[in-house]
Parts: sequence; C-alpha cells; structure tokens
Amino acid sequence: MRIMLSSFRVSWRNITRHKKRFLFTLIAIVLGVSVMTGMLIAKSTFANIMDEQERIAAGNADFRIQGTKAFFSSNELEGLLDQDQVKEGLATLTKQGLADIETDSPEQATVKFTGLSDFQNGMIELPVKEGDVTEEGLIITENAAALWGKEVGDLVSFQNMGSLKITAIVNEGGILNSPKTMEAAQFRDFEAIVPLDILQEWSGMNRQITEYRFQAEEGLDQQALLTDYQNALAGTDLFVQPIVADTKAYNDVEGMYFVFDLIAILSIFISAFIAFNMINTSILERNNEIAIMKSLGYTGRNVIQLIFKEILFLASIGTVLGLGIGVWLGIVVQDVLISAIVTQNITYQVEILMPVIISAAVGIVFPFLAAAMPLYKAGKTPILEAMSGHSREITLANKFNLVRVILGVACTAVGLIDNVWAFLFLFIGLVLLFPLWMKLIQLVTGPMLRVLFGFLGKQAARSLKQFEKRNANTAAMLAIGVSLALFMSAALETLPEGMEKDIRATFGGDIIAEKETAWEDSEIDAIRNMEGIESADAYAEVPNVTWYSPSGELREFSILSFEDSSMFELIEVTDQTSDSPPIYIGDRALAEMGAAVGDVFTFHTPAGETDFFIKGVVQTAHYSGYAGFAEDAIVRESLNWPLNYHVAIDVADEESVPMALAGLRVNYGESIETIDLMELNIEQAKSGLSGMNDLMVGLLILVIAISAIGISNTLFMNTLERTKELGTMRALGFTKSQVRIMIIAEGLLIGITGVIAGTLYGILVIYLNSVSDQAPAFLDFSIPRSSLVIAVAGGIVFTLLASWIPSHSASQISIKEAINYE
Repeated sequence: MRIMLSSFRVSWRNITRHKKRFLFTLIAIVLGVSVMTGMLIAKSTFANIMDEQERIAAGNADFRIQGTKAFFSSNELEGLLDQDQVKEGLATLTKQGLADIETDSPEQATVKFTGLSDFQNGMIELPVKEGDVTEEGLIITENAAALWGKEVGDLVSFQNMGSLKITAIVNEGGILNSPKTMEAAQFRDFEAIVPLDILQEWSGMNRQITEYRFQAEEGLDQQALLTDYQNALAGTDLFVQPIVADTKAYNDVEGMYFVFDLIAILSIFISAFIAFNMINTSILERNNEIAIMKSLGYTGRNVIQLIFKEILFLASIGTVLGLGIGVWLGIVVQDVLISAIVTQNITYQVEILMPVIISAAVGIVFPFLAAAMPLYKAGKTPILEAMSGHSREITLANKFNLVRVILGVACTAVGLIDNVWAFLFLFIGLVLLFPLWMKLIQLVTGPMLRVLFGFLGKQAARSLKQFEKRNANTAAMLAIGVSLALFMSAALETLPEGMEKDIRATFGGDIIAEKETAWEDSEIDAIRNMEGIESADAYAEVPNVTWYSPSGELREFSILSFEDSSMFELIEVTDQTSDSPPIYIGDRALAEMGAAVGDVFTFHTPAGETDFFIKGVVQTAHYSGYAGFAEDAIVRESLNWPLNYHVAIDVADEESVPMALAGLRVNYGESIETIDLMELNIEQAKSGLSGMNDLMVGLLILVIAISAIGISNTLFMNTLERTKELGTMRALGFTKSQVRIMIIAEGLLIGITGVIAGTLYGILVIYLNSVSDQAPAFLDFSIPRSSLVIAVAGGIVFTLLASWIPSHSASQISIKEAINYE
C-alpha cells in the first residue's frame, strides 16, 4: 500500500512539476469536455423533446379511420370494427369557433375545438398543469388561460355556441398548442378540447366525426389487420392508416445535430492534442531520468504505469470539472434552442445521464489515446542512448514525416468527396500536412514580422524551427477552430437569405387558406375577384400517407396536388416512364426513403397500398422537403382524394395582404381552419436562425479559445526547454521587454499561420458545401466579410492573449538560475 501511495505521489509530482503548463493543459481538457457535454446534452434533450411532442400528438392508438371529406357519420363504422380486434376506440370531431373575449380583431379569438367521445380514454395523453383531464368539460392550454385570464373552474363562452366550465389546463405540446401572444393569435388559433356530444350540438353536426382512432388487441398481426380494413373500406369515402410518430415532417433539425456533433468532436480533439503536446514534451524532458530508472531495475511496463497514473490524474480532474461546467452549458444552450426554434412554451426534462456518461468516458479515454505513442516511446527508451544523449530520433522522425505526408494527402483527397462527414478528413489532412503549410506560410509572413520586430522577429522565427512539429500541431488546432468558425458563420449568414428565396419560390402563393369543407369553383372565382387578388388556385393535400424506410421504420408525409411547379423546384427528373402513376418527392423525404429517381415505391394511401413511380426529386419549402407532389388527376384517381381543401392566393402587393385576409374571414371565417402567410413563414425562419447564429458564434469562439490555450501551453513548453538559452541571451544584454516581445512574436507567428491556413480551409469547406448534393439547395457560396473579420481577428486576439502569460514568465527568469538550469 505504501509503495502504491508513493507511486501516486511520484506521478502527482511529475505531472505538476511545471505548474503553469499543467494548469493550461487542465483548462484545455476541462473546456473540451465541457463543450462536448454541453453539445450532447443540448442534442439529446432537443431530440427527446421533438420525439416526445410527436409521441404525445400521435397518442397511444394504432390506427385511424378518416374520410376524404372533412366529416363523416359515425354510423358508417357500425359493423365494421370487430370487437375481438379492437381494444379501445375514440371518436373525434374538429371544428372552428370564436371565443367570447375582448380582442382588437375577430381573428384573435378563433378557437380550434377537438371534441372527444371519451375523456377517460388511454389513447390521448395530455400534459396536465392544473385540474383533471378525465373530467368532461373545457380543456385549454396554459397560453390560452394566461391570455384569456381564466383559471380552472371559470366559465368560458363561445360566440353562437355556448358556455363551458374549464376542468383542466394543460401544458403546450402534443395535440394542443396555442399562441403565446395576442399578436401571434392574429395568425394562429387557440386550441381546446370539449366533449364530442357538446361540440356536435353546438355545431349542429349530429353524429358527425372527423376521425376515429383505435387500439388493436395485443398479439394481432397489425399488418394483416390493416390490409383487412383497407379491403373493407375499398370503394368508400373512408380509409384507414396506421398512426405514426414521425417528427421529420415538422422539424428539419438534422443539420443542427450535425453541427453539435462536429463542435463536440473538434473541441475534444483539440483538447486531446494539447494534452498530447504536454505529455510528449514531459517524456522527452525526462528521457535521461527514465533511463536511470531503468538502470535501477524499472521495466518498461513500470515506466508506462508511472506515466499512466500521471495521465489518469490529468484526465480525471479535467473530466470531473468539465462535466460540471458542461451540464450548465448544456442547459444554457438548450434554453437558447427552445426560445429560437419552438414557438410555444413547453415543459421538458433535460437529458443529462447519457451525455454525461459518454463525455466522461471520452474525457478519460481521449488523453490516453493521445498519449499512446509517447507512452510507447517511454517504455522502449534505450538506457545507453538516453544517458549518452544519442538516439535514433532523427532517422525515425524522417520516416514518420514521410508517412505523415502520405496520410495527409490521402485524408485530404477523402475530404473532397461529396459526403456530409467526409470533409472532417480535410481537418485530419490539415493537421498531418501542417508542417508543410507552416513552412510555406512563414516564407511570406516571416519577412513581415522581421520588419515589424526587427532582430527579435528573426530570433522568433529561428526559435519556431527549433520545435517545428509541436508548433505546427498547435497552429493546426487554431486553424481548425478558425475554419470551422468561418464556415458556420458563413452558413448562418447566408441561410436566411437562401431560405427566404426558397420559400418565395416554392410556397405557392402569398396566402394559403385551408377550409373545413372543400373549396367550390364558385368560391375560388369569388376570391379571384376580390380587390388586390392576382390569382387563387385550389389544391389538395393528402395527409398521413405512410411508407417504410429501408430500416423497416414506418414513416408518413403529405402528398400535395399541383397544376404547375409553383410549389417546388426540380432538382432531378428522369425521362423514363412507368405503368405506375408518377410522383415527385421532396429531397429530405427521398433521402429517408432510401430510394432514387426512377424507382417504383410503395405508399399506403387513402386508396390503399399503391405503387408510385418516382419521376423526380424536388426542393420545396413545404414541410422542409419532407413531402410528395402529384398532378391533380393523379391525386383524384390514384389517391382517391377528389376534393381540394386548400387554396393558394397571390396578392398584388404587400399592402393587399390585410385586405385579402379580411375578405377571407368575412366570407368564409366560420369554416376556415388555418391561414398560412408566406411572409410569416419567412419571418419565423429568419428569427429562428438569428437566435441560432448568436449561439453558434459563441460556441465557435469557445473552440478558438481552446485552441489559443494550446498556443499558450506550447509557448510555456518552448520557453522551458530554452531556459538556459534565454538566460544566456539575458546575460548578453537582452532586456526583459525584449524577451517578452520575442516570445509574443513567436506566438504571433504560430497564430498568424493558423489563422491564414484556417481561413483558406474555411473557404474551401464553404465551397465544397455549396456545391454538395447533400447540402441544402439554398446554401450558396459566399464569404461574408463580417464573419471573416471576426474569425481572423478572434484568432489573432486570442493568440496575443495566450502569448502574453508565457512571455511574462520567460522575462522573469533569473539570469543566474537560467544559466545553471539543466
């Protein structure tokens, strides 16, 4: 036990021998682990929020029966549902109404009612805030309660309908969502649940329902059951579909998840590289010491165990501290995400356990992986060569340099492949080839610094060659941070403009209105004759069309009808023909389907199981590309969807929008379900990206800061190994300020090299993504000047700050101690 404790003390003394170097390496690991933890927490929490909201909205039912008309009689279901197959059923009716509240305009009082046949069903989950959701009455959301000034037990009246007591208030999410503000209520309905029989009485729709959902008995073959019901409903206005919880139609967040993963990987990679520099330098400094230990009986295994404990101290302390900060960072990032993306207040639970476990494992393991080669070299240190000061390092280094260049070229070539993850190999190639880039860049920057700093600049350039690989690796880390910052900033600055362009090109009109009943030709003509209206065209949207992904998961999207291509832009189309009806698929949906243009794909539609020929892939603002498009005739004949419930309206100018909205409300207000504005979609898209932009800039500055810590640590190691040299320079007449300037010049050379290489690689990554087939079509090649200035200035400023501390320490070295230093 004493031997073990003594061994740990020795390891602790070794790792903390140079306290500043240890401190900066520890800070780098702490920041790397904390950024990784924060990113994983934000990603896991947001993904769970999306999945949970969709799961709640889908409920616990297995199937839903709907009609091609908005409403159908519950009598049509009699004798259809076998009680031996159906465990529980629930009928619902959706209708519009107006709350009897004081508002600036009638639009702010619109309410979307969902009538339930059974309040004690097990198929719809409501996140209760107050009251009892199993008691029949009025259920509203917390947003509605706050804006209406109501509490549980209060009576709410509805125009031309009746009054009902509030029995429960629920949190936003699932099947009920209401606007946060009265301004938002101008374009969004409040949502509420009432008993089905009361809603039928209020609306004069006896026994009429919108949907019937049910659970199948356990143990039944659900695919066979679906086929049986499809056959039973064939030739009618009713159809059956499985209920699917698919978030992709409403949340295009894969790109955000990719960015979080990228930042997490790069932050831990940079911090591990800083740890590698420290451990490698520490082992080289103690080469003679290790040889003496071996001569006294230590084996290579004993030496490795001793250094292993040193790394364990560093990794454990850094990981524990990093996890604590990372949890806080994850909560902050998650709050920013929610406020930027989600349009209503929702309750959620922060996912901490798995991100912390993963980050803890990576935080402990990565320093050991980074130190694998130095550990191996320490265990194989030849006694005589180390004690005599002779070694084969130069020969081995030359061989390693050749292998490094070959691998660097190979990784760079892989990074040019059109794949969303492939460009990570560009960064690996950047690190491997950086000694070459450093020599090339310093051929240009070296003379400028010599002009700026004179003889001190010349000395700084000479000193950098003394520790060429270490300095190159450090500059490479800064280059990665700068290139990533430039790429992300460019993407986030160009995305709003690109998304606006995409929405304007593929939205289909300035206003889209959905009605409870189908639009008649006479109504469309009346809209076209309204003042300020240029055109109005009805179209169909077939909801809940289901299909299977390559992994066997059930997915669903909507298929929209079209007469022209105003709702999408063609990306690829085939000249091939097929006996199956043609369909155009959104790019995101096609990727999820694992299909290609020219394939025949099976969908479950209101007409049953139907094969479609994928005629082309399109870019569209509708459901962010997670949708299908078919010609009007195809939708009517092959999808059994004869009616159009949507109308796309173009107005003469922006001033005509309020008049058009007023006309729609006056003439069709009681039957209109939703009104969607193109300008509102653009505003929401931009506001979400604006919040994301601030978050990403902060995170990427943090990554650059971690890289700058690496520069500080490298300069500490450089000055420590040159202690005797610095003492000699002081003895020859160098002043403290000159030593300080020389060290800062060294740091500046490293920083400028990293910034220039990072900028060039950042521009390359921007270009590769702009021409990539996997990138959004609206991501254009653009180098925003502001982002370039921030990335360059941030890299240089952080470099100067990182250089100041080691330069100050170097200038304080005593001449006598420095000359006698061994």
